[in-house]
Amino acid sequence: MLNWSIEKIELPLRYTWKIAHGSTNKKVQYFVNIECDGLKGKGEVSLSTRLQDSASEIEKGFNKFLEKEPQNLLTIEALLSALGSLDIPNCLRFGIESAFVHYLAVLSDKSVHQILGLNTLNTVNTGYSLPILEVGEIKGFINDHSLDRFHALKIKVDQDNAVEKVLELNKNFRGNIRIDANESFKDADSVIQFIEKLGPNLPIEFLEQPMPASNHDDYLYLFDKAEVDIMGDESITDTDITEYHAERFHAINIKLQKAGGYLKAMKQIRDARELGIKTMLGCMIESTLGISSALNLAFGVDYFDLDSFLFLEKDPFGLVTEEKGRLFYSFMH
Repeated sequence: MLNWSIEKIELPLRYTWKIAHGSTNKKVQYFVNIECDGLKGKGEVSLSTRLQDSASEIEKGFNKFLEKEPQNLLTIEALLSALGSLDIPNCLRFGIESAFVHYLAVLSDKSVHQILGLNTLNTVNTGYSLPILEVGEIKGFINDHSLDRFHALKIKVDQDNAVEKVLELNKNFRGNIRIDANESFKDADSVIQFIEKLGPNLPIEFLEQPMPASNHDDYLYLFDKAEVDIMGDESITDTDITEYHAERFHAINIKLQKAGGYLKAMKQIRDARELGIKTMLGCMIESTLGISSALNLAFGVDYFDLDSFLFLEKDPFGLVTEEKGRLFYSFMH
């Protein structure tokens, strides 16, 4: 019989992680466990401050799941049917689904890639995200954490100091620049003015979610006028990727914790590719369990933002390693 459980672990961070939706020195993480006859699977649950996920929601949601008698759910189809009838956070949905997939991989002596029918990619180049910093702190942060080893750095900006921060990063970093505005610009014209002030010669890969996700018409207006690629992040949760996104975004950031499962994220990637939209695999603050899960979907993806396990003082699993900005599985996968 399948035995399901959930555990809560506190993960201290190496430094204060400050973003538009709050700051923290630690991350409280949940892990879903499944075990049967000594065979185990584990899935990570990373709460989102923007989506206002809470510990109580996770614990209540898992209890709702237990009421479905999951010990009797023996196939992915049966599990997805049970999850589909529940109103629970997407991050918990992913933790449950991924734990089951990981258990099936152990049970069948196959890789996760084989279970999901995916091609493998053993290593990827990830960018690295800076927390919100003052302009004068950027150079020191890059040097203190030896960030020149990454091919791209992501800087978080708001409308008031965006130009100064990007120029300061460019002055102190020789690689590509990713800009994350976290919905801080009010309209398309202000975004266009920002891009124009940066000038044409900076190595910018993309500008991520410059305006609120609700600014549907502004994104439509911006699409053809922006001199850099516009990437959707907060606009992408567990939604299907459709012409709506193709008309507004050159690229989208797909996160397993927001998608709510491997299968949903796989469909988002496939649909985006068919629509000509570039894709990035992103993450919340996660251990190498969550990062290795994202790496399972890496084949054919354009960008990777899978750095958050490097923010932890100590990773509890050691499933992924980083060397010179490249990520590798730490074991045969």
